[in-house]
Amino acid sequence: MDPANTPLGRMLLDEITPVVMVLSTPLVEEACLKNSLSFVQMLSPFCSFNNIDVPVRTASDQSYRLQKFKLRLFYASDIRQPNLEVAKERLKHVITQAGEKDDTCLDPPQISNLLASSESEIQPAWFQFFNKELVRTMSFSEHEAFDHPVACLLVVSSKDEQPINRFVDLFNTNKLPSLLNDGAMDPKILKHYLLVHDNQDDSPAEIAAKILTEMRSTFGSDCQLLCINSSHDGQVEHQDNPWAPYKSDVSPSQRVGCFLNIDDSNEIKDLMQDLSSKHIIPYMEQKIRLLNQQVSTTRKGFRNQIKNLWWRKGKEDAAESPDGPMYTFSSIESQIRVLGDYAFMLRDYELALSNYRLISTDYKLDKAWKRYAGIQEMMGLTFFMLDQSRKEAEYCMENAFNTYLKIGSLGQQNATRCGLWWVEMLKTRDQYKEAAVVYFRICSE
Repeated sequence: MDPANTPLGRMLLDEITPVVMVLSTPLVEEACLKNSLSFVQMLSPFCSFNNIDVPVRTASDQSYRLQKFKLRLFYASDIRQPNLEVAKERLKHVITQAGEKDDTCLDPPQISNLLASSESEIQPAWFQFFNKELVRTMSFSEHEAFDHPVACLLVVSSKDEQPINRFVDLFNTNKLPSLLNDGAMDPKILKHYLLVHDNQDDSPAEIAAKILTEMRSTFGSDCQLLCINSSHDGQVEHQDNPWAPYKSDVSPSQRVGCFLNIDDSNEIKDLMQDLSSKHIIPYMEQKIRLLNQQVSTTRKGFRNQIKNLWWRKGKEDAAESPDGPMYTFSSIESQIRVLGDYAFMLRDYELALSNYRLISTDYKLDKAWKRYAGIQEMMGLTFFMLDQSRKEAEYCMENAFNTYLKIGSLGQQNATRCGLWWVEMLKTRDQYKEAAVVYFRICSE
């Protein structure tokens, strides 16, 4: 079976995907709230593609076609590491809420029925929610780059005064996440400028078109116009409401998406497809080629590796700390991690693996144990997606799991995530006995 079609493969394709940071004005949110949606919620159902069919060329001359692709949208204010205690309470709430909806425990099933059922049929409903929520509680960690924003979407309303100035003001360092200001993430990311026009307003669409022309003369080709709320009576009813999964607090009186007709939905869909295929994917390709060239010059080859090992040898007697030394986004170690994660997100698993291997030894010598564990975890997942060397994949996952535990409370959440991914890997290969042992280890730790 293709690893991408397994439960673990689908989970990775869903969770380890490019992040887009969103900065919007209050008037944009006001227009979206007519549909009981925030701007991010309005776009979210249209961020996942099963057949985007984009040609990709990373570090080699050989191109390949990308079919599945997904963007994750976050407001700049949400790009921060969640509070650990709040995250734990959230996990408890998710399990309780899902358990209340799950009626499988009311009448215990017969053993014969269990044996005849597939795994998805007998797995408790809360488990899938727990897995997803656990990954989210560890978002935006300094030691992993796949949550670092690849692009910033700046969004202004056609009703905003001096919209060009508003775009400039939005990307203000005071409003950016601390992880960007503190040097953990690279603030030089792709910027995309979006003008939102509310068709319910009295102002004609020609004004929005004029602003778009001015935007393009100021910011270049990374500018687009999105018209919404085309239903003037607000009576649109969506049979299969695409926004339902993104709204957990919907009351019966709220009519989600009531001003968004089929034209609006198609326009949002086209916007996200265009942003992905013509802007974000090409930007990631270019970044991969640039970083690969830098890494090849400074780190690859026998001479460079000997030089690097000699330089790090003096660090062996350094005092240990759970996080290890600090690495800014511009350090060669961080650059290699970004290169590996970008390659993983664009499905070039061979390139990802070669860079994870390159950086693994560095983190081990530097005693940066959390970063070392994170790299071992990604190596295990990459082996899995390549459908190569089961033994090495399992060795990497066990090594990552043990290293996370070694650093104490700072690594416990990561150890749980790593353990659950490791379990899914074993179950895919029908190693249920081994998977059960890992479950017990997760519980005992």
